[in-house]
Amino acid sequence: MENNRVTVVTGGLSGIGKGTVMELAKRGYTTVIFDIQDEKADDVIAEANSIGGKTYYRHCNLFDSKEIIESFQYVKDTFGKLDCAFNNAGFGILPKSFEEVTEDEIDKELGILVKCHMICTIEEIKMMKENGFGRIVYTTSGAGLLGSTGMALYNACKHAIVGLTKGVALDMAKQNITVNAVAPGTIETELVAPYKETAPEIYAQWAASNPAGRLGMPWEIGRVVAFLFEEDSSFINGTVIPVDSGFCAGK
Repeated sequence: MENNRVTVVTGGLSGIGKGTVMELAKRGYTTVIFDIQDEKADDVIAEANSIGGKTYYRHCNLFDSKEIIESFQYVKDTFGKLDCAFNNAGFGILPKSFEEVTEDEIDKELGILVKCHMICTIEEIKMMKENGFGRIVYTTSGAGLLGSTGMALYNACKHAIVGLTKGVALDMAKQNITVNAVAPGTIETELVAPYKETAPEIYAQWAASNPAGRLGMPWEIGRVVAFLFEEDSSFINGTVIPVDSGFCAGK
Protein backbone atom coordinates (compact mmCIF):
# COMPACT_ATOMS: atom_id res chain seq x y z
CA MET A 1 0.00 0.00 0.00
CA GLU A 2 1.39 3.40 -0.97
CA ASN A 3 1.51 5.94 1.81
CA ASN A 4 3.47 9.17 2.03
CA ARG A 5 2.90 9.68 5.75
CA VAL A 6 5.86 9.92 8.14
CA THR A 7 5.34 8.87 11.74
CA VAL A 8 7.30 8.49 14.96
CA VAL A 9 6.62 5.68 17.45
CA THR A 10 8.29 5.90 20.85
CA GLY A 11 9.04 2.57 22.48
CA GLY A 12 8.45 0.89 19.14
CA LEU A 13 10.79 -2.08 19.51
CA SER A 14 8.60 -4.11 21.86
CA GLY A 15 5.10 -4.59 23.19
CA ILE A 16 2.30 -2.28 22.09
CA GLY A 17 4.78 -0.05 20.28
CA LYS A 18 6.07 -2.90 18.14
CA GLY A 19 2.54 -4.13 17.45
CA THR A 20 1.66 -0.65 16.23
CA VAL A 21 4.78 -0.42 14.06
CA MET A 22 3.66 -3.60 12.31
CA GLU A 23 0.14 -2.30 11.73
CA LEU A 24 1.57 0.92 10.28
CA ALA A 25 3.93 -1.10 8.08
CA LYS A 26 0.95 -2.95 6.59
CA ARG A 27 -0.42 0.46 5.64
CA GLY A 28 2.83 1.62 4.05
CA TYR A 29 3.89 4.25 6.59
CA THR A 30 7.41 5.55 6.89
CA THR A 31 8.01 4.98 10.59
CA VAL A 32 10.87 6.16 12.78
CA ILE A 33 11.17 4.25 16.04
CA PHE A 34 12.59 6.06 19.06
CA ASP A 35 13.88 3.52 21.58
CA ILE A 36 17.04 2.40 23.41
CA GLN A 37 16.84 -1.37 22.86
CA ASP A 38 19.46 -1.32 20.11
CA GLU A 39 19.81 -5.10 20.04
CA LYS A 40 16.19 -5.47 18.88
CA ALA A 41 16.25 -2.85 16.14
CA ASP A 42 17.47 -4.89 13.16
CA ASP A 43 14.93 -7.68 13.65
CA VAL A 44 12.00 -5.30 14.13
CA ILE A 45 12.97 -3.23 11.09
CA ALA A 46 13.36 -6.34 8.94
CA GLU A 47 9.97 -7.69 10.03
CA ALA A 48 8.21 -4.38 9.44
CA ASN A 49 9.79 -3.80 6.07
CA SER A 50 8.92 -7.32 4.95
CA ILE A 51 5.21 -6.49 5.28
CA GLY A 52 5.31 -3.18 3.50
CA GLY A 53 6.70 -0.47 5.72
CA LYS A 54 9.69 1.81 5.48
CA THR A 55 10.99 1.59 9.00
CA TYR A 56 13.95 3.29 10.65
CA TYR A 57 15.45 3.31 14.11
CA ARG A 58 16.81 6.19 16.13
CA HIS A 59 18.45 5.52 19.49
CA CYS A 60 16.80 8.04 21.79
CA ASN A 61 16.97 8.20 25.57
CA LEU A 62 13.56 9.63 26.34
CA PHE A 63 14.73 10.85 29.74
CA ASP A 64 17.03 13.29 27.93
CA SER A 65 15.22 16.29 26.44
CA LYS A 66 18.25 17.15 24.32
CA GLU A 67 18.22 13.70 22.71
CA ILE A 68 14.49 14.00 22.04
CA ILE A 69 14.94 17.35 20.30
CA GLU A 70 17.91 16.03 18.28
CA SER A 71 15.89 12.97 17.25
CA PHE A 72 13.05 15.06 15.91
CA GLN A 73 15.59 17.20 14.07
CA TYR A 74 16.86 13.95 12.51
CA VAL A 75 13.31 13.21 11.32
CA LYS A 76 12.99 16.67 9.82
CA ASP A 77 16.42 16.56 8.16
CA THR A 78 15.88 13.05 6.78
CA PHE A 79 12.22 13.09 5.74
CA GLY A 80 11.34 16.77 5.65
CA LYS A 81 8.18 16.45 7.69
CA LEU A 82 6.25 14.63 10.39
CA ASP A 83 2.60 13.69 9.95
CA CYS A 84 1.77 11.38 12.84
CA ALA A 85 3.16 10.38 16.22
CA PHE A 86 2.42 7.61 18.71
CA ASN A 87 3.82 8.66 22.10
CA ASN A 88 3.80 5.26 23.68
CA ALA A 89 7.00 4.54 25.63
CA GLY A 90 6.69 3.87 29.32
CA PHE A 91 6.96 1.47 32.22
CA GLY A 92 5.53 1.14 35.71
CA ILE A 93 6.73 0.11 39.14
CA LEU A 94 5.46 -2.73 41.30
CA PRO A 95 2.34 -1.85 43.29
CA LYS A 96 2.98 -0.34 46.70
CA SER A 97 1.28 2.02 49.13
CA PHE A 98 2.12 5.59 48.18
CA GLU A 99 4.06 6.40 51.34
CA GLU A 100 6.56 3.71 50.31
CA VAL A 101 7.25 5.33 46.92
CA THR A 102 10.75 6.80 46.62
CA GLU A 103 11.74 10.12 45.10
CA ASP A 104 13.79 8.24 42.51
CA GLU A 105 10.68 6.29 41.46
CA ILE A 106 8.71 9.52 41.24
CA ASP A 107 11.37 11.09 39.02
CA LYS A 108 11.56 8.04 36.75
CA GLU A 109 7.81 7.67 36.32
CA LEU A 110 7.21 11.36 35.75
CA GLY A 111 10.14 11.38 33.33
CA ILE A 112 9.07 8.51 31.10
CA LEU A 113 5.29 8.77 31.47
CA VAL A 114 4.76 12.53 31.51
CA LYS A 115 7.71 14.82 30.79
CA CYS A 116 9.01 12.97 27.71
CA HIS A 117 5.49 12.93 26.26
CA MET A 118 5.31 16.68 26.72
CA ILE A 119 8.70 17.35 25.14
CA CYS A 120 7.87 15.03 22.23
CA THR A 121 4.53 16.75 21.73
CA ILE A 122 6.11 20.20 21.54
CA GLU A 123 8.50 19.01 18.82
CA GLU A 124 5.75 17.14 16.97
CA ILE A 125 3.46 20.15 16.87
CA LYS A 126 6.20 22.35 15.43
CA MET A 127 6.54 20.09 12.40
CA MET A 128 2.87 19.27 12.05
CA LYS A 129 1.91 22.94 11.93
CA GLU A 130 4.29 23.33 9.01
CA ASN A 131 2.38 20.55 7.22
CA GLY A 132 -1.07 21.79 8.10
CA PHE A 133 -1.82 18.22 9.18
CA GLY A 134 -1.08 16.12 12.24
CA ARG A 135 -2.20 13.17 14.28
CA ILE A 136 -0.90 12.62 17.82
CA VAL A 137 -1.85 9.57 19.89
CA TYR A 138 -0.74 8.78 23.44
CA THR A 139 -0.80 5.53 25.38
CA THR A 140 -2.53 6.05 28.69
CA SER A 141 -4.23 3.24 30.60
CA GLY A 142 -7.29 2.29 32.56
CA ALA A 143 -5.11 3.66 35.37
CA GLY A 144 -5.54 7.06 33.73
CA LEU A 145 -9.31 6.80 34.02
CA LEU A 146 -9.68 4.96 37.34
CA GLY A 147 -7.85 4.68 40.64
CA SER A 148 -6.52 1.49 42.17
CA THR A 149 -4.85 0.44 45.40
CA GLY A 150 -1.06 0.56 45.36
CA MET A 151 -0.95 2.42 42.06
CA ALA A 152 -1.14 6.08 43.08
CA LEU A 153 2.04 7.15 41.28
CA TYR A 154 1.14 5.34 38.06
CA ASN A 155 -2.45 6.61 38.36
CA ALA A 156 -1.20 10.17 38.69
CA CYS A 157 1.09 9.91 35.66
CA LYS A 158 -1.50 8.27 33.43
CA HIS A 159 -4.18 10.75 34.53
CA ALA A 160 -1.72 13.48 33.52
CA ILE A 161 -1.66 12.05 29.99
CA VAL A 162 -5.47 12.17 29.86
CA GLY A 163 -5.30 15.85 30.81
CA LEU A 164 -2.54 16.47 28.28
CA THR A 165 -4.62 14.81 25.57
CA LYS A 166 -7.61 17.04 26.21
CA GLY A 167 -5.67 20.27 26.62
CA VAL A 168 -3.43 19.91 23.57
CA ALA A 169 -6.40 18.74 21.49
CA LEU A 170 -8.17 22.00 22.21
CA ASP A 171 -5.04 24.03 21.48
CA MET A 172 -4.70 22.37 18.07
CA ALA A 173 -8.35 21.94 17.11
CA LYS A 174 -8.24 24.57 14.35
CA GLN A 175 -4.84 23.47 13.02
CA ASN A 176 -5.98 20.16 11.44
CA ILE A 177 -4.03 18.40 14.20
CA THR A 178 -5.92 15.91 16.36
CA VAL A 179 -4.76 14.58 19.72
CA ASN A 180 -6.20 11.42 21.22
CA ALA A 181 -5.19 8.57 23.52
CA VAL A 182 -5.70 4.83 23.78
CA ALA A 183 -6.17 3.12 27.13
CA PRO A 184 -5.17 -0.54 26.73
CA GLY A 185 -6.39 -3.32 28.95
CA THR A 186 -4.03 -6.11 29.98
CA ILE A 187 -2.04 -6.94 26.83
CA GLU A 188 -0.02 -10.04 25.95
CA THR A 189 3.34 -8.45 25.27
CA GLU A 190 6.68 -10.27 25.05
CA LEU A 191 7.10 -9.84 28.81
CA VAL A 192 3.68 -11.28 29.60
CA ALA A 193 3.43 -14.21 27.16
CA PRO A 194 5.98 -16.48 28.91
CA TYR A 195 3.81 -16.51 32.02
CA LYS A 196 1.46 -18.88 30.20
CA GLU A 197 4.11 -21.56 30.81
CA THR A 198 6.08 -20.29 33.81
CA ALA A 199 3.23 -18.98 35.97
CA PRO A 200 -0.11 -20.07 34.50
CA GLU A 201 -2.06 -19.01 37.60
CA ILE A 202 -0.83 -15.43 37.28
CA TYR A 203 -1.46 -15.46 33.53
CA ALA A 204 -5.02 -16.69 34.16
CA GLN A 205 -5.61 -13.85 36.64
CA TRP A 206 -4.45 -11.32 34.07
CA ALA A 207 -6.70 -12.84 31.41
CA ALA A 208 -9.64 -12.80 33.81
CA SER A 209 -9.08 -9.10 34.53
CA ASN A 210 -10.39 -8.33 31.03
CA PRO A 211 -14.15 -8.87 30.65
CA ALA A 212 -13.52 -10.91 27.51
CA GLY A 213 -11.61 -13.41 29.64
CA ARG A 214 -8.46 -13.15 27.56
CA LEU A 215 -5.52 -10.85 27.17
CA GLY A 216 -5.50 -8.30 24.38
CA MET A 217 -2.89 -8.44 21.65
CA PRO A 218 -0.52 -5.59 20.71
CA TRP A 219 -1.95 -5.42 17.19
CA GLU A 220 -5.41 -4.77 18.63
CA ILE A 221 -4.06 -1.52 20.06
CA GLY A 222 -2.07 -0.81 16.89
CA ARG A 223 -5.15 -0.95 14.69
CA VAL A 224 -6.90 1.69 16.77
CA VAL A 225 -3.81 3.92 16.59
CA ALA A 226 -3.67 3.41 12.82
CA PHE A 227 -7.30 4.48 12.50
CA LEU A 228 -6.66 7.60 14.58
CA PHE A 229 -3.83 8.46 12.17
CA GLU A 230 -6.16 8.46 9.16
CA GLU A 231 -7.65 11.54 7.56
CA ASP A 232 -11.07 9.98 8.10
CA SER A 233 -10.65 10.31 11.88
CA SER A 234 -10.43 14.10 11.69
CA PHE A 235 -13.53 14.74 13.85
CA ILE A 236 -12.25 12.53 16.70
CA ASN A 237 -10.28 14.83 18.96
CA GLY A 238 -9.43 15.07 22.64
CA THR A 239 -10.79 11.65 23.53
CA VAL A 240 -9.46 8.59 25.32
CA ILE A 241 -10.46 5.28 23.76
CA PRO A 242 -10.34 2.26 26.11
CA VAL A 243 -9.22 -0.85 24.23
CA ASP A 244 -9.86 -3.25 27.06
CA SER A 245 -12.86 -5.47 26.16
CA GLY A 246 -15.00 -3.38 28.52
CA PHE A 247 -12.88 -3.25 31.69
CA CYS A 248 -13.42 0.48 32.26
CA ALA A 249 -17.07 0.19 31.29
CA GLY A 250 -17.61 -2.17 34.22
CA LYS A 251 -16.07 0.10 36.83
